[in-house]
Amino acid sequence: MCGFIVGKNIDSNLEEVVKDYMGYRGLPEFVGYQKLGSYQWAHISLPFTNLDPDVCIQPNTNSRGDLSLFVGEIFNWKELDKHLYGMEESKSDGRFIADYYTEYGLRGFHKFDGFWSFVTLKDHDFIAVTDFLGIKPIYYRTDMEAIASEIDALVSLGDTTLDELFLSNTLKWGYDPTGRTPYNQIKQVPPGHYYYRGEVHRYWNWDLIEAEDLQYELREAVRLRLGGEREVSVLLSGGLDSTIIYGLIKELGHEVKAIHVDNHEESFASLVSDDLINVTLDEVSDEDSIRIHQSPVDLGSVKPQIAMARKLRELGFYAVMTGDGADELFGGYRRAKEYDSQYSDVFCELPFYHLPKLDRTMMEQTIELRAPFLAPKVIKYALNLPYEYRQGEKVELKRYFKHIVPQPILDRDKHPLKTDAIRKDPMQERIKNVEIFKDMYEEMGY
Repeated sequence: MCGFIVGKNIDSNLEEVVKDYMGYRGLPEFVGYQKLGSYQWAHISLPFTNLDPDVCIQPNTNSRGDLSLFVGEIFNWKELDKHLYGMEESKSDGRFIADYYTEYGLRGFHKFDGFWSFVTLKDHDFIAVTDFLGIKPIYYRTDMEAIASEIDALVSLGDTTLDELFLSNTLKWGYDPTGRTPYNQIKQVPPGHYYYRGEVHRYWNWDLIEAEDLQYELREAVRLRLGGEREVSVLLSGGLDSTIIYGLIKELGHEVKAIHVDNHEESFASLVSDDLINVTLDEVSDEDSIRIHQSPVDLGSVKPQIAMARKLRELGFYAVMTGDGADELFGGYRRAKEYDSQYSDVFCELPFYHLPKLDRTMMEQTIELRAPFLAPKVIKYALNLPYEYRQGEKVELKRYFKHIVPQPILDRDKHPLKTDAIRKDPMQERIKNVEIFKDMYEEMGY
């Protein structure tokens, strides 16, 4: 939810860039823009914590008068807000983070449960901070001072050339695990890093995160993600991860709409909820998928995710809760039976493949995705687990949550969300996607 672009000495009008290239990331009545000297700050908001335009239209101003932009949600901001001694109570998490950064710096971000990209000024230059996994990505141009929530917005600012290493990595692995993009002039800020004066620096330290009890931490993550001023739905596939999330929601006494996508697993989902909203996915073309994802990465799961986002928008939802992240953290993939893939899954595949595509596919339909398994304390708990508890069977999740998961779901095998074409011949699909992307690039005249 929300999107931004900031630039220094940029000829383009960045307010128009936000509207033209990221208008779907928010609502048209919540566009904000400010030009200050050589800087332009532009933002579009999809508000959740406060729906008042006077509060939600950004840039925000902190206690020192510095401008800032915020994309994401800090789910525990109200609790942390009480510790901002002597300051007036914040009216939104966007205003809260501006003052919290002023008071505590980047070390204070380790108290957050949520996801964020945050931009403000430091010694007369902008500093742009992304969260611990890049759930809300930030991209930057290497040939000018400009950063944004999406790649295409930066492409619009000047000439680009194709990055052949990115394209080669995409053919080899289905995505690029380094933070490159299809363009030589545009890079992704790595997870847990900030951008400042053309360089990226790490600030996130997992040693500062403590977690002891998985049941408590995940339940708390679910509770916090049920907040806000808009109705939250949940995707219920019939698999273990989404069943756990749905079960915790019910334990907390909340009623949510359970959305089940037709994947031949309705019999399992029906064991969990007898009030499913069943949807059938429409076909999504390769060209449409690449346009939305702004990249030729492996489309095996991108297409069904785009279709899911469109259905959620048709149903009127702006927020959805999912079980994303559990496989990477707790050993849900088949490869986890053969070797310990956790660090690669969590720190390469999530931030450079899975999470950016979820951000763009959901945001393209103005939907915020909330994933309780990606709360920092849940992640830290999983990182501390010995390999034998993550060896392809998600043993730890089943041990802690078997009381809310029907036995047939505990016993079943995992069925990944992929198209038939990518299952049959992944390399052929990757080659085709890269060729389509190159054709589109030539047509756009970049």
